[in-house]
Amino acid sequence: MFIIKEMKLTNDQRERYSRMLALRDFSENDMVTIMNTTVAMLGAGGLGSPALRLLAAIGFGRIRIVDRDIVELSNIQRQTVFNTEDIGKPKAEAAADNLELMNPEVHFDPICVSIDEENVVDVLKGVDIIIDGLDSFEARRAVNSASLSLKIPYVFAGAVEYYANLTTFIPGKTGCLQCVMGEAQDNPENTCARVGVSPTLLSIAASIEVNEALKLALGREPDLANRLMTIDASTLSFDFFDIGRAADCDACSQPKTAPVSRQNELTVTQLCSQSFNVSPRKLQKIDLESLAKQLDSEYSVKRMKRFLVVNVNKEIRVTIMPGGNIVVKGVTSTAEASRLFREIIGDVN
Repeated sequence: MFIIKEMKLTNDQRERYSRMLALRDFSENDMVTIMNTTVAMLGAGGLGSPALRLLAAIGFGRIRIVDRDIVELSNIQRQTVFNTEDIGKPKAEAAADNLELMNPEVHFDPICVSIDEENVVDVLKGVDIIIDGLDSFEARRAVNSASLSLKIPYVFAGAVEYYANLTTFIPGKTGCLQCVMGEAQDNPENTCARVGVSPTLLSIAASIEVNEALKLALGREPDLANRLMTIDASTLSFDFFDIGRAADCDACSQPKTAPVSRQNELTVTQLCSQSFNVSPRKLQKIDLESLAKQLDSEYSVKRMKRFLVVNVNKEIRVTIMPGGNIVVKGVTSTAEASRLFREIIGDVN
């Protein structure tokens, strides 16, 4: 599954990864394998932050960071990949910048987008392992479908309050998300914003996710294949349940016809930060410098390393990413957010 390039570790790499290399069951060849593995971390929030720090420190060669939100003050308490000075920045971009300081050996690929059925395949193409840090079943179902069609292992985790569930899905070998979760829906009364989430739980769950990713990368049997792990951090309880493929699963056993494409529509999502993420159905390639020059005459435009911040007025701020999506802060409806997208970005294909 993974393409291993002929390479040897440098002396600096041997020093950087010396404690991994000292493990009795870990070799230089294993380290080379890790360095040639691409992972997608979906979400850079409570689960994604500690997972990203581990993935970068361990030395996974390419880490695609996918997140649709911007950094808020309330994030810093548990989303440890960010600093206070990152407030207002896109999470994917800020995470990439901070992690590059930790390990410049790793290539980071930030994508600021809201995942759905239309863009998920584009987002995940070229990835070897998918790691879950999402907060909605709708997005996870899209990821599950792409995992099956692209044949990419999917390490699942969900966490809220003191409780977490984890498992690892391997297309063709285990069941899938639909087998386990069925038609489960998001409960607006049971979100992190409403009931909270323990930072210690998030670190525990993220560590387990990364451990599963390590085993997948090295061709070893993951511990959570066909097993569901539950964690109760309030009592430090860990339980395991055997799971498997459902014979009537319409995702992996009896797949349905692919959904009709809606390429010309926009996806508008209200975020926990009370901002709105507006994304085209297909990832775009926006020339940010050219766009900034166009917008300079009408707005106050701040050029950042990999994104633009446009101050429409004193209340409304729009953050523009190269993939063509924007985060709008200061409006109160999806209609206003969509209007600003078309006003600033224009029509998309």
